[in-house]
Amino acid sequence: MSKIIRLLFFLSYVIAVGYLSLLDMHPFVIFIFFLITPLWCHFFHRKRLKKLSSEIGVLQDINQLRGMFVSIVSHELRNPMTTIYSSIDLLENYLDRIDIEEKHHLFGNIRKSIQRMSKMMDDIVLIGRLQHGQVACHPEKTNILLLCSAICEALGSEKKRIRMTVDFQLPLFVGIDQSLVNIILSNLINNALKYSEELINFFIKFRNATLIFNIQDQGIGIPGDEIQKLSQLFGRCSNTGNRKGIGIGMFLVAHCVKLHKGTIKVRSQKDKGTHFKVAIPLSQV
Repeated sequence: MSKIIRLLFFLSYVIAVGYLSLLDMHPFVIFIFFLITPLWCHFFHRKRLKKLSSEIGVLQDINQLRGMFVSIVSHELRNPMTTIYSSIDLLENYLDRIDIEEKHHLFGNIRKSIQRMSKMMDDIVLIGRLQHGQVACHPEKTNILLLCSAICEALGSEKKRIRMTVDFQLPLFVGIDQSLVNIILSNLINNALKYSEELINFFIKFRNATLIFNIQDQGIGIPGDEIQKLSQLFGRCSNTGNRKGIGIGMFLVAHCVKLHKGTIKVRSQKDKGTHFKVAIPLSQV
């Protein structure tokens, strides 16, 4: 393709010089045209090639990310599907031999696997919408205590490991986007529970018209040189072990905080826990 472009340029150049000669143009004008035109075309060609190289690099990154996305998601979907299939197989073939407690356990496995798959698909759809700029922040009057309590209640028995502390200055109603804050807190609290065996502290504060959430755990922590991975798509730290996850939770958190024009800070030390601080400026609604 590049050779064809060069050939067409050379032919056009020869024709243009010949045409100027036929018009009896001053030799100096022909000389200037003869000298400047190749230089200008060379500059334009280099600029165009640089832009094309940049676009090719972006496309390669997208293609690599797509391959990684398909590989990770297909693997993570296979695990809950296997659990569902094996549980149904046991219930179908050995129903009369399984006691009530084991039945509840199997049905619980099926329910958890379906919920996990559903959440994963919802997160994938949300990632696509975020990357295409289809998600906006729509603050509305919200009872923040009810919202935080509902998030904790949705965790089932794990809610016992959450110690929630509320600032006395916190107003009953605040102007926030419920869905965005739900995504932020659900992912941060779930991560704290996943990577820590101890109680986690969940502080809700209000300072200078800003809503502040602090989530602190005493878990495995994050290696200092890997903190920057947190906001990357599919970014997971090296010490996560066999804990389930595909590395999209913190990516969603970072984008939702940004949409709310807030900030997020993290302090962590390996094997000594992690502390996330999210500050969200409140809207007047």
